[in-house]
Order: sequence, then C-alpha cells, then structure tokens
Amino acid sequence: MASDASATPSRALRGRGILSDPLIQELLGERLVAVLATTGRGGGVHAVPLWFALVDGTVVFATGAASRKVRDLEREPRATVVVHDSRPGFEVCGASIRGRVDIVRGNAALPLIERVHRRYISGEGLALPEARAFLAGDDVALVMRLESAMTWDERANPATAALATVGGALPLEPTTPRR
Repeated sequence: MASDASATPSRALRGRGILSDPLIQELLGERLVAVLATTGRGGGVHAVPLWFALVDGTVVFATGAASRKVRDLEREPRATVVVHDSRPGFEVCGASIRGRVDIVRGNAALPLIERVHRRYISGEGLALPEARAFLAGDDVALVMRLESAMTWDERANPATAALATVGGALPLEPTTPRR
C-alpha cells in the first residue's frame, strides 16, 4: 500500500497501554474470530483461527491438548494473535498482539474453556448433544498474557469514505451461517 498522509498510522502499545486502548477494547469486546500464530519446531509459523474470551486482562482460547499449537507453545510460549474487523474496501481495523501463553490443564481449565464456549454458543446450542460432543475436544485453555500490540484503523481514512460514496468497494463474503 502506498504511503498516504491521510492514512491512520499504526500504533505500538506495550504493557497496560494495550488493554486501555479504545480499539483493542472494541476488538476484544466483539464476538470475532482471532488467528493465533505459534512457532513450530523448524521455525515455521502455525496460524489457526480460534474463538477467544477476555478474562482478567488476558486473552483465553479453548483447544485440544493434542493440537499442534499446544505442542508449539510447550516448546516456545511466545505467540501472536491477530483480531480484526474488516469490511469492504479500506474499512479495516485490527490488532496484532504479542504475548506469552500459559497452558492450563485439568479442572483449572474447565471454567476458562466454558467462558470461551459461552461467548460463541447460546445455552440452547450448548445443550445439543452434537455441540457438546464436538466441544468436548477442548480440554485445555491457552491464557495469553499481553506484552505488546500493533493496531491499525482505516475506518476514518478519506479513501474509505470516498469508496463508500460511490459504492466502489467490492463486497466480502458474508459470514452468515452456511446451510
């Protein structure tokens, strides 16, 4: 993307400034899907979409103990998570957050896992045997302690408004449930 004086600059955040940032609060407060990136044994990046919940100043994910991301985090606890809300054209905003991840297992993990599940599935949905069976694979919680973040927000960019005025942004695929 070409440099433009009207573009909103990215912001670097550290420590307590991360969760006090309005954009970070907005993104972590929305029911979005995050992408967690871990480092594999050979140095390659493993990036996967996950549900998340903000719990006591940490970002919590629910997953299975046998997953590659857990194996990666056992060896290297540093990870990056990207949360974004992107719309057609330049109407994009997001955050790339780095931190250290603790793997919580056993009974200590259960309330954290439930917190993530309840954020995305209604009580009625959680009562379905098929949903319970699928979610039973989540037996560990990944708790990310936030260390630094980079944000971007182009929603107020004049180019965003110009595209909206003429309907010049092509639509993205809808995220409504597939049937």
